[in-house]
Amino acid sequence: MRVYQGRVKVENVREFLSKLPDGCVLVNADYVVDLDSVRFAAEKALKMWEAGKRVAKTLSMEILLHVAATRQINQALELGLREGENRVVVVDVSGCRASLEGLGFREEDVLELDEEKVRRVCEFYDIGDEELEIAGVEKLGLLVRERMALFAISK
Repeated sequence: MRVYQGRVKVENVREFLSKLPDGCVLVNADYVVDLDSVRFAAEKALKMWEAGKRVAKTLSMEILLHVAATRQINQALELGLREGENRVVVVDVSGCRASLEGLGFREEDVLELDEEKVRRVCEFYDIGDEELEIAGVEKLGLLVRERMALFAISK
């Protein structure tokens, strides 16, 4: 499994995703604090998938549900692709890099942590002000991974 980041322009999300194999997941970087969090969620998803303890019908959706730390597909899709220019983190368990590059993917650093992103991540993962204040912004990735771990054991 590889996890990397970059940009890709998407005209039609459904058509774009149909050209990728299962196990190639693109996560909206606006909701990603660090690559370790995405890697952590993907490893949990793979372990559950291989053990037959799946929530989703496809490995890609299983990974996205773990990244989003929810069973709700509609909520998890908030972390997915949009039409237009996308900053993404890619979880690649199917060797899809060449396919992605053929669709215009460019690898580059896209993860930045600013106040707006902290607010968005805290809201999505239900991390309260007091919890963030106690842990500190520098530990936000750990708080996100805690939500992911709790999701994995609650299945």
